[in-house]
Amino acid sequence: MGVAIDTIGCYVTAGATNPTSLKTVTVSTGDSLQVRSFPAANWARLEGMTYQGVAKGKNRVMSPLMHDNVSGLTVASADTDSYHMLGQYLIQQLYPTDTLAAFSSAAAGASGILALSVYYQNLPSSNARLANWGDIAGSIRNIKGLEVDCTSSASIGTWSDTVINTTDKQLHANTDYAVLGYDCDVPVAVVGVKGNETGNLRVCGPGPATSWDTPDFYVRMSQLTGNPHIPVFNSNNQGAYYVSCLANAASVASKVYLILAELTTVGVIAPS
Repeated sequence: MGVAIDTIGCYVTAGATNPTSLKTVTVSTGDSLQVRSFPAANWARLEGMTYQGVAKGKNRVMSPLMHDNVSGLTVASADTDSYHMLGQYLIQQLYPTDTLAAFSSAAAGASGILALSVYYQNLPSSNARLANWGDIAGSIRNIKGLEVDCTSSASIGTWSDTVINTTDKQLHANTDYAVLGYDCDVPVAVVGVKGNETGNLRVCGPGPATSWDTPDFYVRMSQLTGNPHIPVFNSNNQGAYYVSCLANAASVASKVYLILAELTTVGVIAPS
Protein backbone atom coordinates (compact mmCIF):
# COMPACT_ATOMS: atom_id res chain seq x y z
CA MET A 1 0.00 0.00 0.00
CA GLY A 2 1.17 3.57 -0.62
CA VAL A 3 0.68 6.86 -2.36
CA ALA A 4 -0.91 6.95 -5.80
CA ILE A 5 -1.94 9.46 -8.46
CA ASP A 6 -4.81 8.72 -10.82
CA THR A 7 -5.77 10.79 -13.87
CA ILE A 8 -9.38 10.44 -15.02
CA GLY A 9 -10.12 11.32 -18.63
CA CYS A 10 -13.49 12.83 -19.62
CA TYR A 11 -14.82 14.43 -22.80
CA VAL A 12 -17.79 16.09 -24.47
CA THR A 13 -18.52 16.13 -28.19
CA ALA A 14 -20.81 18.15 -30.46
CA GLY A 15 -20.76 21.15 -28.17
CA ALA A 16 -23.53 23.71 -27.85
CA THR A 17 -23.77 27.02 -29.71
CA ASN A 18 -22.94 28.72 -26.43
CA PRO A 19 -19.47 27.37 -25.57
CA THR A 20 -20.11 27.87 -21.85
CA SER A 21 -23.17 25.59 -21.84
CA LEU A 22 -22.37 22.57 -19.69
CA LYS A 23 -22.90 18.98 -20.79
CA THR A 24 -22.46 15.80 -18.78
CA VAL A 25 -19.09 14.31 -19.68
CA THR A 26 -18.42 10.86 -21.05
CA VAL A 27 -15.68 9.11 -19.08
CA SER A 28 -12.76 7.62 -21.00
CA THR A 29 -12.79 3.85 -21.33
CA GLY A 30 -11.19 2.22 -18.29
CA ASP A 31 -11.62 5.29 -16.08
CA SER A 32 -14.26 6.02 -13.47
CA LEU A 33 -15.60 9.04 -11.61
CA GLN A 34 -16.00 6.92 -8.51
CA VAL A 35 -13.30 7.73 -5.96
CA ARG A 36 -11.29 4.60 -5.23
CA SER A 37 -11.70 2.92 -1.86
CA PHE A 38 -9.03 3.86 0.66
CA PRO A 39 -8.68 3.66 4.46
CA ALA A 40 -10.77 6.21 6.34
CA ALA A 41 -7.69 7.22 8.34
CA ASN A 42 -6.07 8.50 5.15
CA TRP A 43 -7.05 11.15 2.61
CA ALA A 44 -7.57 11.68 -1.10
CA ARG A 45 -7.65 15.02 -2.91
CA LEU A 46 -8.72 16.42 -6.24
CA GLU A 47 -5.65 18.48 -7.09
CA GLY A 48 -5.94 19.01 -10.83
CA MET A 49 -8.54 19.89 -13.46
CA THR A 50 -7.14 20.21 -16.98
CA TYR A 51 -9.17 21.40 -19.95
CA GLN A 52 -8.58 21.69 -23.69
CA GLY A 53 -11.09 22.99 -26.26
CA VAL A 54 -11.27 25.08 -29.40
CA ALA A 55 -12.93 27.95 -27.51
CA LYS A 56 -13.22 29.16 -23.94
CA GLY A 57 -14.50 26.45 -21.64
CA LYS A 58 -16.44 25.97 -18.44
CA ASN A 59 -16.09 22.92 -16.22
CA ARG A 60 -17.77 21.60 -13.08
CA VAL A 61 -17.19 18.80 -10.58
CA MET A 62 -19.59 18.12 -7.73
CA SER A 63 -21.04 15.53 -5.38
CA PRO A 64 -23.28 15.58 -2.28
CA LEU A 65 -20.09 15.28 -0.18
CA MET A 66 -18.52 18.39 -1.67
CA HIS A 67 -19.66 21.96 -0.93
CA ASP A 68 -22.97 21.53 -2.76
CA ASN A 69 -24.59 19.35 -5.39
CA VAL A 70 -25.91 22.26 -7.47
CA SER A 71 -22.94 24.19 -8.85
CA GLY A 72 -20.14 22.49 -6.88
CA LEU A 73 -16.61 23.33 -7.98
CA THR A 74 -17.06 25.34 -11.19
CA VAL A 75 -14.15 26.92 -13.04
CA ALA A 76 -13.67 28.48 -16.47
CA SER A 77 -10.86 29.08 -18.94
CA ALA A 78 -10.52 31.64 -21.72
CA ASP A 79 -7.53 29.72 -23.10
CA THR A 80 -7.92 27.19 -25.93
CA ASP A 81 -4.57 25.60 -25.12
CA SER A 82 -4.42 22.83 -22.51
CA TYR A 83 -5.01 24.62 -19.23
CA HIS A 84 -4.53 23.60 -15.58
CA MET A 85 -7.49 25.25 -13.87
CA LEU A 86 -6.73 24.64 -10.19
CA GLY A 87 -4.07 26.84 -8.63
CA GLN A 88 -1.24 25.53 -6.53
CA TYR A 89 -3.16 25.76 -3.26
CA LEU A 90 -6.64 24.78 -4.50
CA ILE A 91 -7.14 21.21 -3.37
CA GLN A 92 -10.54 19.57 -2.78
CA GLN A 93 -10.90 16.75 -0.25
CA LEU A 94 -12.51 13.56 -1.56
CA TYR A 95 -14.13 10.63 0.24
CA PRO A 96 -13.87 6.83 -0.27
CA THR A 97 -16.16 5.43 -3.00
CA ASP A 98 -17.95 8.77 -3.51
CA THR A 99 -19.10 9.14 -7.11
CA LEU A 100 -18.33 12.51 -8.67
CA ALA A 101 -20.46 14.23 -11.28
CA ALA A 102 -18.50 16.09 -13.96
CA PHE A 103 -19.62 18.54 -16.65
CA SER A 104 -17.78 20.36 -19.39
CA SER A 105 -18.39 22.55 -22.42
CA ALA A 106 -17.24 22.82 -26.02
CA ALA A 107 -17.83 25.10 -28.98
CA ALA A 108 -20.56 24.23 -31.44
CA GLY A 109 -19.78 20.99 -33.23
CA ALA A 110 -16.43 20.65 -31.42
CA SER A 111 -15.06 18.53 -28.61
CA GLY A 112 -13.58 19.32 -25.22
CA ILE A 113 -11.38 17.29 -22.89
CA LEU A 114 -11.53 17.48 -19.09
CA ALA A 115 -9.01 15.51 -17.03
CA LEU A 116 -9.17 15.17 -13.24
CA SER A 117 -6.09 14.37 -11.16
CA VAL A 118 -6.69 12.59 -7.85
CA TYR A 119 -3.95 12.09 -5.25
CA TYR A 120 -4.27 9.24 -2.74
CA GLN A 121 -2.24 9.32 0.45
CA ASN A 122 -2.63 5.56 0.86
CA LEU A 123 -4.26 3.41 -1.80
CA PRO A 124 -4.48 -0.34 -1.13
CA SER A 125 -2.56 -2.45 -3.68
CA SER A 126 -0.69 0.59 -5.04
CA ASN A 127 3.02 0.07 -5.67
CA ALA A 128 3.80 3.46 -7.19
CA ARG A 129 7.37 4.76 -7.09
CA LEU A 130 6.88 8.48 -6.48
CA ALA A 131 9.55 10.78 -5.09
CA ASN A 132 9.92 14.23 -3.60
CA TRP A 133 12.61 16.49 -5.06
CA GLY A 134 14.69 16.12 -1.90
CA ASP A 135 14.70 12.35 -2.32
CA ILE A 136 16.52 12.49 -5.67
CA ALA A 137 18.26 15.89 -5.91
CA GLY A 138 21.54 14.51 -4.52
CA SER A 139 21.46 11.39 -6.70
CA ILE A 140 21.27 12.88 -10.21
CA ARG A 141 24.04 11.89 -12.64
CA ASN A 142 22.65 13.28 -15.92
CA ILE A 143 19.58 14.91 -17.42
CA LYS A 144 18.13 13.17 -20.48
CA GLY A 145 15.44 14.38 -22.89
CA LEU A 146 13.75 11.21 -24.17
CA GLU A 147 11.72 11.69 -27.35
CA VAL A 148 8.52 9.66 -27.60
CA ASP A 149 6.57 10.21 -30.83
CA CYS A 150 2.92 9.90 -29.87
CA THR A 151 -0.38 10.08 -31.73
CA SER A 152 -3.62 10.59 -29.88
CA SER A 153 -6.43 8.16 -30.52
CA ALA A 154 -8.62 8.44 -33.62
CA SER A 155 -11.52 8.29 -31.15
CA ILE A 156 -11.67 11.53 -29.16
CA GLY A 157 -11.65 10.86 -25.44
CA THR A 158 -9.82 7.53 -25.74
CA TRP A 159 -6.40 7.28 -24.12
CA SER A 160 -3.38 6.61 -26.33
CA ASP A 161 -0.46 4.79 -24.68
CA THR A 162 2.95 4.74 -26.39
CA VAL A 163 5.90 2.73 -25.08
CA ILE A 164 8.66 5.14 -24.05
CA ASN A 165 11.38 3.39 -26.09
CA THR A 166 9.39 3.68 -29.33
CA THR A 167 11.57 6.52 -30.69
CA ASP A 168 14.70 6.86 -28.54
CA LYS A 169 16.33 3.68 -27.19
CA GLN A 170 19.34 5.23 -25.47
CA LEU A 171 18.52 4.63 -21.79
CA HIS A 172 21.27 2.91 -19.81
CA ALA A 173 20.51 -0.65 -18.72
CA ASN A 174 19.38 -1.36 -15.15
CA THR A 175 19.32 2.33 -14.26
CA ASP A 176 16.70 4.26 -12.33
CA TYR A 177 15.30 7.39 -13.98
CA ALA A 178 13.08 10.06 -12.45
CA VAL A 179 10.56 11.78 -14.72
CA LEU A 180 10.97 15.47 -13.85
CA GLY A 181 8.51 16.74 -16.49
CA TYR A 182 7.98 16.86 -20.23
CA ASP A 183 7.64 19.05 -23.34
CA CYS A 184 5.27 18.68 -26.31
CA ASP A 185 5.96 20.08 -29.78
CA VAL A 186 2.22 19.96 -30.59
CA PRO A 187 -0.25 20.61 -27.78
CA VAL A 188 -2.46 17.86 -26.43
CA ALA A 189 -5.04 18.05 -23.65
CA VAL A 190 -3.18 15.96 -21.12
CA VAL A 191 0.03 13.93 -21.09
CA GLY A 192 1.91 11.80 -18.59
CA VAL A 193 3.29 8.37 -17.80
CA LYS A 194 1.87 4.98 -16.90
CA GLY A 195 3.40 1.62 -15.97
CA ASN A 196 3.79 -0.90 -13.21
CA GLU A 197 5.90 1.65 -11.36
CA THR A 198 2.94 4.07 -11.24
CA GLY A 199 0.64 1.32 -10.00
CA ASN A 200 -0.64 1.13 -13.61
CA LEU A 201 -2.40 4.46 -13.05
CA ARG A 202 -1.77 7.49 -15.25
CA VAL A 203 0.26 10.28 -13.65
CA CYS A 204 -0.49 13.23 -15.93
CA GLY A 205 -0.60 16.97 -16.33
CA PRO A 206 -1.53 19.49 -19.03
CA GLY A 207 0.10 19.22 -22.46
CA PRO A 208 0.14 22.81 -23.72
CA ALA A 209 2.31 24.61 -26.24
CA THR A 210 2.64 27.82 -24.23
CA SER A 211 0.29 28.36 -21.30
CA TRP A 212 1.84 26.03 -18.70
CA ASP A 213 5.51 25.40 -18.05
CA THR A 214 5.89 21.60 -17.95
CA PRO A 215 9.62 20.56 -18.19
CA ASP A 216 9.74 20.29 -14.38
CA PHE A 217 6.02 19.72 -13.83
CA TYR A 218 6.36 16.81 -11.40
CA VAL A 219 9.12 18.55 -9.44
CA ARG A 220 6.99 21.66 -8.96
CA MET A 221 3.92 19.63 -7.98
CA SER A 222 6.03 17.85 -5.37
CA GLN A 223 7.38 21.12 -3.99
CA LEU A 224 4.03 22.91 -4.05
CA THR A 225 2.11 20.16 -2.25
CA GLY A 226 4.83 18.67 -0.07
CA ASN A 227 3.87 15.19 -1.33
CA PRO A 228 5.81 12.89 -3.69
CA HIS A 229 4.82 13.42 -7.33
CA ILE A 230 7.96 12.54 -9.31
CA PRO A 231 7.61 9.16 -11.08
CA VAL A 232 10.65 6.87 -10.91
CA PHE A 233 11.18 3.80 -13.10
CA ASN A 234 13.95 1.37 -13.96
CA SER A 235 15.16 1.27 -17.55
CA ASN A 236 14.87 -2.53 -17.61
CA ASN A 237 11.11 -1.98 -17.52
CA GLN A 238 11.02 0.60 -20.33
CA GLY A 239 9.20 -1.80 -22.66
CA ALA A 240 6.19 -1.67 -20.33
CA TYR A 241 6.34 2.02 -19.41
CA TYR A 242 4.19 4.39 -21.47
CA VAL A 243 3.50 7.99 -22.36
CA SER A 244 -0.27 8.50 -22.17
CA CYS A 245 -2.13 11.32 -23.88
CA LEU A 246 -5.58 12.66 -24.69
CA ALA A 247 -6.45 15.36 -27.23
CA ASN A 248 -9.63 17.19 -28.20
CA ALA A 249 -9.08 16.27 -31.86
CA ALA A 250 -8.53 12.91 -33.52
CA SER A 251 -5.06 11.54 -34.27
CA VAL A 252 -2.96 14.48 -33.08
CA ALA A 253 0.75 13.72 -33.66
CA SER A 254 2.97 15.19 -30.95
CA LYS A 255 6.60 14.63 -30.09
CA VAL A 256 6.68 14.32 -26.31
CA TYR A 257 10.06 14.79 -24.66
CA LEU A 258 10.24 13.23 -21.21
CA ILE A 259 12.72 15.20 -19.10
CA LEU A 260 14.49 12.45 -17.17
CA ALA A 261 17.04 12.49 -14.36
CA GLU A 262 19.42 9.53 -14.47
CA LEU A 263 19.93 8.48 -10.87
CA THR A 264 23.23 7.22 -9.48
CA THR A 265 21.70 4.49 -7.32
CA VAL A 266 19.20 1.81 -8.27
CA GLY A 267 16.43 1.44 -5.71
CA VAL A 268 16.94 4.81 -4.01
CA ILE A 269 13.19 5.23 -4.42
CA ALA A 270 11.42 2.02 -3.45
CA PRO A 271 7.76 1.28 -4.29
CA SER A 272 5.53 3.06 -1.79
